[in-house]
Amino acid sequence: MKPNTPRSVISIGFAFFVAVSFLVVLQPNVRAQEAKGKIIGTVTDPQGSVLPGARVSVTNTSTLTTQISREATTDADGNYQVLSLPIGSYEVTIERQGFKKFVSAGSKLEINQVLRVDAQMEVGTASEVVTVVGQAAAVETVNPTVGHSVTSRPIVDLPLNGRNVMQLALLQPGVTETNPSDGGGSQGFTVAGSRSDAITYLLDGGVNNNLLSNRLVFNPNPDTVAEFRILESNYTAEYGRNGGGIISVVTKSGTNDVHFEVFEFLRNNALNANSFFNNVNGLPRDILKRNQFGGTVSGPIVLPRFGEGGKSLINGRNKAYFFAAYQGQRLVQTQTTSLITVFTPNELAGNFSLSNSTRTGPDSRVVSFLNANPSYQPNAALRAQGIIDPSRINQVAKNYISAGMIPAAASGRQIFQGGATNNSDELTLKFDFNARKDDKLGITFGYVKNPTIAPFSAVNVPGFPTATNG
Repeated sequence: MKPNTPRSVISIGFAFFVAVSFLVVLQPNVRAQEAKGKIIGTVTDPQGSVLPGARVSVTNTSTLTTQISREATTDADGNYQVLSLPIGSYEVTIERQGFKKFVSAGSKLEINQVLRVDAQMEVGTASEVVTVVGQAAAVETVNPTVGHSVTSRPIVDLPLNGRNVMQLALLQPGVTETNPSDGGGSQGFTVAGSRSDAITYLLDGGVNNNLLSNRLVFNPNPDTVAEFRILESNYTAEYGRNGGGIISVVTKSGTNDVHFEVFEFLRNNALNANSFFNNVNGLPRDILKRNQFGGTVSGPIVLPRFGEGGKSLINGRNKAYFFAAYQGQRLVQTQTTSLITVFTPNELAGNFSLSNSTRTGPDSRVVSFLNANPSYQPNAALRAQGIIDPSRINQVAKNYISAGMIPAAASGRQIFQGGATNNSDELTLKFDFNARKDDKLGITFGYVKNPTIAPFSAVNVPGFPTATNG
């Protein structure tokens, strides 16, 4: 027997992976929180009577995906429904003997949406075609969910600060930014008054919540997202877990053709004016230099052939696709504190004789402490003035003071500036496999590395930065 070559080993390994994936997708279908929609409708004759037995075909004509087609047949009441359809634009074709072919084009299906496409057939032959453009209702008439969707190009074109896709939620009435005391951070917002940790985040139908904080885990960049949808209330039974709203994001998929894009977004302080408060306090202009760069590539997956003259398990076209996206960020920024109360040089030497609120007398708290602990100042007159015996100041504290590690100002108040960095590398990979006509497997991987340095995260004085390696 001829030993396996490295190429055949890779082929067998990949085949095993695909085979396992297909076995998973062929198991009984559990439809929970799908990032899909459905098309329903009723077919009637010219007199309005229902038409059973009509053949219905729906085809995905979106440029973001391949032309997936599904079929159905109207029941005895003339009704049909096609379930679990990927988002995109659809063409609905209805045929029945003795009637003209009915074609409805340009119907756009969004996440969790139910499109109703009704058809009143005209008497004629199948070679005759009646085409209707945009026949589906523009307003949702079946699903009671209150929500809003943003799709395709607007996701990239809208001015999202930092290219944060989650800011699209603020386009929906009833959604507001989180109160800082709620701990939502930069991605926090509330839906209809709920807490910011009461939102369910979905990515391609899978739960995208942190198990500890219940907040967002992976936030893909705008060039990765095909549709963003927020469900505010009255969402249907397949959605649960949290009562504060649903945020569903669907990433783009590959097609039969190879596509790629590159992008770079640059923001810096070259043309910025100094802020009013910086000018008043004699501080230089804040620095903000941010580069966000990356690209996407997508196309069909073609597996290698098995052995000599063997056939490929998947030829790529209409079977398997990939989508890959990368975004990097490099950010350098100056952060400025508010006016902070600090020690005066005299106070660092133990003299609190002019440290009350009006700077006209001693600090009563220091006087009370010295009277209760006279060993820190044996002289009663000096105790009354709030003056500590310099010899009683700990040597370690003196070392910190002499090293300039404890800030001081003659006025007792000061503003500080410090440098911050926020760098990130984000990778998104998506694989789609069409196992059979009605079975599809999608796998999404997300990776992000986000090291940061915050100069004033712990305290509002310099010298105590906080570094993270998230």
